[in-house]
Amino acid sequence: AFGEIRKLMESEGLSESAIRAFQQAYESLVRGDDGMISEISINPASDLPTLASIKKADLSAEATKELLEKTVVLKLNGGLGTGMGLEQAKSLLKVKGEDTFLEIIAKQVKHFRETKGTVKSMFMNSFSTSKD
Repeated sequence: AFGEIRKLMESEGLSESAIRAFQQAYESLVRGDDGMISEISINPASDLPTLASIKKADLSAEATKELLEKTVVLKLNGGLGTGMGLEQAKSLLKVKGEDTFLEIIAKQVKHFRETKGTVKSMFMNSFSTSKD
């Protein structure tokens, strides 16, 4: 059933990742899933350390390095700025000199890597912002 939809999406030039994401949502809808997570089914994380306890932990440089290598800086990069009169992603708006929000975030991650340790970075894009 999804084959025809896939062909149409491919003919429109959509990326494979966009097609797979849509297919997953489509198949969930066909199964009757509503996409909602019931509040009753979730519990807060109870075993996370507090900032104060992390500061007191006195981790070795090696332990800190290992933890940072498992860390991801996740930024939402979604949304066109059409409500602001823009024709592209808001993250591409120049906000400080010639730097965009996106460039400032990249510089922050780069600075962190240079001064604190290696972390991964990931941006969550909408289909519209992926094109920009």
